[in-house]
Amino acid sequence: MKKPVTVSGLIQSGAVRENAPDVLPKFKGQSDFSNSRSVDIPLSQIKPNPYQPRRIFPEAEITDLANSIEEIGLIQPIAIRKVDDNQYQIIAGERRYRAFKQLNKEMIPAMLFACDDGDMAVMAITENVNREDLSDFEIAKSIRNVESLFPTKKRLAEALGIQREDMYRYFAFESLPDLITEKLAVNPRLISRNAAADIKRVLNNCLDNEYDHAMAALKEALYLLENSEIDQGKIANFIIQKVKREISGSVNKEKEEFFAGSKRIGYFSTSNNGIMIKISSGILDADKTEQLKNTLNELIKGPKV
Repeated sequence: MKKPVTVSGLIQSGAVRENAPDVLPKFKGQSDFSNSRSVDIPLSQIKPNPYQPRRIFPEAEITDLANSIEEIGLIQPIAIRKVDDNQYQIIAGERRYRAFKQLNKEMIPAMLFACDDGDMAVMAITENVNREDLSDFEIAKSIRNVESLFPTKKRLAEALGIQREDMYRYFAFESLPDLITEKLAVNPRLISRNAAADIKRVLNNCLDNEYDHAMAALKEALYLLENSEIDQGKIANFIIQKVKREISGSVNKEKEEFFAGSKRIGYFSTSNNGIMIKISSGILDADKTEQLKNTLNELIKGPKV
């Protein structure tokens, strides 16, 4: 008789660790698994999880795991589902699967689940999250990959056991410039979802004349981050302050103030954006104001030929 999937059932299967956080009790899957004990399945009949959220499998970690398995055996079987008579897909446990392949094993202990794509995707994500092995960037990619399996974002968030507001922080990664996402592809842990959301907000709020300065500041901040000279949580503010200094410095690049005695009555400034003349009200009467305008007009027109 088939039993419904429960948190304890997932623990027995090796899908999650026993002291997993509260995210899993919110798991809504109603799938069944067909055995209470693991069975040995040929490695040749097992394929990786198409919804695997993990982007990087460091070879050194796989080797360490393989050595551990060789010494003490496999403590937790992998979780799989059957896709046809002789083919299975991994739900959870791809690193264990890779370690067995490295050891040239022919069979691997596995728990067999009957589940749909949505359940499979959620179980794969939660296993990695609960083992604290998955970066926010990888989670963000995996959430987007399985989004179409759920009727609404609300249902997706419920299945994952997270708030929708937090899910949108994950979505911030896809709005970041290429110079960040290219680095994340190599180092997924470079920035968290909170830092990504803050950076996205700052870039979205930039005025047209600020964006290039913001991108230059972001590039500098990433360099500092990679060299452990700045905390990722401070990148957004670093960009804001850098842009303020650049814009202020550009406007006041060359500035000459006008004085009447010791009283400042105006200034003349030049920048990449042009020339600005400002004179306090009441300094020039109507005739002198008209004279200044005429003089400027003559200068702009240039000499007569």
